[in-house]
Amino acid sequence: MGKKQELVANPTQYAELVYLRKNIKKFNANDMAEAVGISTETYLRSERGTREFTLGEAVRIANKLKMPVSEVFPKIFDLNVAFLATKGGG
Repeated sequence: MGKKQELVANPTQYAELVYLRKNIKKFNANDMAEAVGISTETYLRSERGTREFTLGEAVRIANKLKMPVSEVFPKIFDLNVAFLATKGGG
């Protein structure tokens, strides 16, 4: 139980988040980092895919953007649904 759930990162996985943050919601990285409770540098590393967002961070990001988590991180949810379907979990 001590291990945090993390979202698996890759460089293009958070493209929707970057687009939403910059172009639709007009938030800068500092705004998002503050809402999430991490440093701006850590937030940007996560957004670039060199660090993974935790599930809790993803929820706080979605709350800041006032959107469902599945719309902010669609690639993650598509991958997880596909994975569960192949494992007989859905």
